[in-house]
Amino acid sequence: FLMSQIFEDWTRPFSVRCSDVGLHCNCVIFGMSENKVMNETIVHMFEYHAIDPKEMTSEVKSRIKQNINASRVTVRVQHALPKLF
Repeated sequence: FLMSQIFEDWTRPFSVRCSDVGLHCNCVIFGMSENKVMNETIVHMFEYHAIDPKEMTSEVKSRIKQNINASRVTVRVQHALPKLF
């Protein structure tokens, strides 16, 4: 006899829309942490928008950070455990 145990594991993937930072771009950058999203957004801005590193002011970094969104995703995991008693 097997019984099932179901539980929910919550993760918080983070994302930012390039357009929310003030650029005309449909790109959305995702990551598992705010720092990862911040770094990937800065790289994207350098590579795709030709923003000079000198233009990456604390104001631009602050705008990125303010627009990072956290969304909850539900992951359901089912385990089959043997009956012990």
